[in-house]
Amino acid sequence: MDQHEIPYEKRRNPNLPFGYWCIADPDGYPHLIDEHGRRWSCLREYIWCGRLGMARGSNWEFTATTEFLLAVLAAIDRRVVHIEERINDLFGGAWDGERHYASWLEGHKLAEGLTGDLTPEGRAILVALASTRGAEAAPIPIGLPTVAPWRGLDGGDTQEERKRAFKVNAAFAENLPGRFIREQIGREWGIKLIGAPEGPNIPLGRVLWTMTFPDQYARDRLFAWLVHRIERWEAWTALASKHGAQAFTEHILRLRFADETIDLG
Repeated sequence: MDQHEIPYEKRRNPNLPFGYWCIADPDGYPHLIDEHGRRWSCLREYIWCGRLGMARGSNWEFTATTEFLLAVLAAIDRRVVHIEERINDLFGGAWDGERHYASWLEGHKLAEGLTGDLTPEGRAILVALASTRGAEAAPIPIGLPTVAPWRGLDGGDTQEERKRAFKVNAAFAENLPGRFIREQIGREWGIKLIGAPEGPNIPLGRVLWTMTFPDQYARDRLFAWLVHRIERWEAWTALASKHGAQAFTEHILRLRFADETIDLG
């Protein structure tokens, strides 16, 4: 029987990153040796070219394609980003592109179709890709707590739960090149997007976007939505920095109402 016909979790330890069985050989080049004796320059090359059979391309293309794979797997893993929102945010609104990519993932047994979960192998590859990002890249959140979605005012019933989840995510966001923070703006409750520190002498973070709310709960409702998508903060920071606050507001409005039905009643 072909090894790939045996479920990944029966062949490998699904709790470890994909490729944990490879051997690093500092005396040979390329340095990474897989189970077939093939040599690779890095773990990502083994995943992309060896496991998935894709062409490497230039260094820029290789980085872009593996980072995009990481972004898609992370969005699926978070389980809170629905299909239309994912298409708008990751695929620029191209439904056929998303369908093709989802079919490709399912064919390689990394995900269960368009709206299903990652397979054990898909999640092992997610962890491996997230662990091998360059030093200049932001970390990818895996396993961070989220806040259960809610509707309407809760009179403070979920405030402690929100504080606990937000605290963990805030600590993670400290390492991101851009991050959203909750802050009092005048007499109103606000959210700010702070960009990466810049400047020749004393690098300082710059406020790229703000929004205020009439009460704390309304503010936290949007902040929870943002936290659920923390793996996209790096890309959203770049969008706001390059195209401005209005362009970012328009983008998240499109995402926020994606997958919503039209109530004609």
